[in-house]
Amino acid sequence: MKRLTSSRSTTQALCLVVLCAVGSELLAAYADSTGDVPALLFAVVFFGALYGAPALLAREVVRRAGWGWPSLLLLALALGIAQACLIDQSLFSENYYGYEGWAESRQAAYIPVFSISAGQAYNFIIGHVIFSFGAPIALAEAWRPDRARRSWLGPVGIAVAVVAYIGAALLIASDPESQSASTSQFITSAVLVIVCIAAAWYVGRAAGRAKASTLPDQASIKPFPIFAMTFVPALLLASDVFGESWSGFVFNTAITALVGAFVWWRARRQDWSVHHTAAVALAFLICRGMLAFTYFPLAGEVEPIAKYTHNIVMLVVAVAGWFALRPSWGNHSKS
Repeated sequence: MKRLTSSRSTTQALCLVVLCAVGSELLAAYADSTGDVPALLFAVVFFGALYGAPALLAREVVRRAGWGWPSLLLLALALGIAQACLIDQSLFSENYYGYEGWAESRQAAYIPVFSISAGQAYNFIIGHVIFSFGAPIALAEAWRPDRARRSWLGPVGIAVAVVAYIGAALLIASDPESQSASTSQFITSAVLVIVCIAAAWYVGRAAGRAKASTLPDQASIKPFPIFAMTFVPALLLASDVFGESWSGFVFNTAITALVGAFVWWRARRQDWSVHHTAAVALAFLICRGMLAFTYFPLAGEVEPIAKYTHNIVMLVVAVAGWFALRPSWGNHSKS
């Protein structure tokens, strides 16, 4: 039985790693690797290390400590800031890898005193919180809700995740394109990461150990209405209606705040379960996958057939999260 439990945890952890790679980079289909099978296979491994490994570690810390989603999201925020400001430093780049429209996007909501774009700050950092870490974790936990609040990694798994994350992060950080931050920007970003980690600890300790989720069958509202209510605002955010201008920044921030407030209010009810959290996550992932059909990669030349095949495959991977909304999924066999 112990070996079976270990096998299930390993499978669940590997699924999370793959979903982090898809949600963070591949679902949006913006790079020249779009539709290139060998490049995509490498990307799954590399981005799995860069995003999936820290997602596993953040989740492990939170679940072992018995904290809840507020602490997990704060750790995801720390990871998002670290990625955009310390590792690839894209938030401070004037023309990152020559991506089309980068400079124009940066100037649209530019903040001279910080030498960053407000729109890019929202898209990069909040984007990582949602797509690289939060949504994949929510779906992976809901696939086996009986293990949602348990540890998935042993000492070896933790060591592998740490080495994988550090290795991938150092490879990115050593690239000249990822060395755009000034000394003050780097130090400020590092302080913000530490503040987020400290806040996660404080919030987790203050709230006490997280309560186990009520069984989905007892919920007064099923996950599907939550998905439907989240889908429209998630689609508006994915559509980037006002672009990365100041209007877009204000609009996107307001919509995100409203969705967050709704989830926070609804999650305080006793009948909120891991399936409801997964419904919110799935809405964001599907919207991002759908909007990827409306543009071509920002760098390189990609043939239409390869591009749309890529979009379909990645969207199918995201839609597989639909199983996370089914109350019976993962409950028929207790580990």
